[in-house]
Amino acid sequence: MAILSDQIQLIPPFCPNPRCLFHFGTNLKFYVKNGFSPTDKPPFRNQRYRCLECKIQFSANTFGLDFRKKSEGLSEKILHYSLNGMSNNSIARLLKIAEGTVRDRLKTMSRQSVLFEKENYPKRISENVAYDGFETFTHSQFSPCYVNTAVGSHSMFIYHNTFSPLNRKGRMTNEQKCKNQELILKHGLYPQNSVYTETLYIMKNLSVLAQGRTLYTDEHKSYMRAYRSFDCSMDLETISSKARRDSSNPLFPINRLHNLYRHFFSSQQRETISFQKHEGALMEKLQLMKIYRNFMNPKFVKKNRFDPDAHEKSPAMYVGVASKILSFDEVFGVRKFKSQVTLDQKEKDFIERVYPYSRQKIVA
Repeated sequence: MAILSDQIQLIPPFCPNPRCLFHFGTNLKFYVKNGFSPTDKPPFRNQRYRCLECKIQFSANTFGLDFRKKSEGLSEKILHYSLNGMSNNSIARLLKIAEGTVRDRLKTMSRQSVLFEKENYPKRISENVAYDGFETFTHSQFSPCYVNTAVGSHSMFIYHNTFSPLNRKGRMTNEQKCKNQELILKHGLYPQNSVYTETLYIMKNLSVLAQGRTLYTDEHKSYMRAYRSFDCSMDLETISSKARRDSSNPLFPINRLHNLYRHFFSSQQRETISFQKHEGALMEKLQLMKIYRNFMNPKFVKKNRFDPDAHEKSPAMYVGVASKILSFDEVFGVRKFKSQVTLDQKEKDFIERVYPYSRQKIVA
């Protein structure tokens, strides 16, 4: 993104120093202009400022998504291309940039989206919630995984996405069995209760916000065990996995979201040569889809006779955390700092790309 806007050039939203009194924003004028610095990119000079409180110096592009990036204006294109079915290599060829640049921009946007979501998350859930998992793999089919997903039954707002590693199961050739055994001896087994652990985390979070509502799941044993392990304020209703998941099925919102994953992610399509190289890349892609579907797109593209506003209102508008469908600049326009937002441990691990059981090296 180039220079964000005249407003951000002239009115810095906060001091970038985490120890400053004005780090969390203020209506007071906390800065003075402090000259210009030359740049190689338009407008070829960058307005500099100095904080009156902590005396730290910063510039106009400190608050932009392209801060310390060599090329400007690529992030929005990369986001839309990535979430509409193009692989990272295809995007790199189209934009004539390095594939590493695409990966870096997606990583930056996913981190920013977590901070944006934290500030714009519903304080109360006034609808029933559907919960289920999306099974896929990272790096190879010897590292299957489970993405635990919670979606609003009416709004289709995506409340949670968490990651659970799985051990390979099912029929294997003798060669595959030997390869699998080698990996187990080298790295050890993945945790046997990972789905239970992540389900418990999501249910506890939902229980605080959706008291008295119903949680719809299938008959997965880990879901039942997690629900019974604490005093949940939600009612649980299980739906047979064999039941047809049309719009009358309470699990339809989950099935629709998983179909969108298959349709819009090149790495999740059947018989594809594209795949996520590690857990961090997978979860960052899902996090971006989460923000994209929740805030930047209508609930349905076409008109729906059962929900006349579905083509004009985003899921975030249904749950009351947005007044309109947001543009790219309204979501990513001002770079946020993690010191400005209170994050739980799982959210901190996401930003730092911490996946303890990964068999791949993940660069933070």
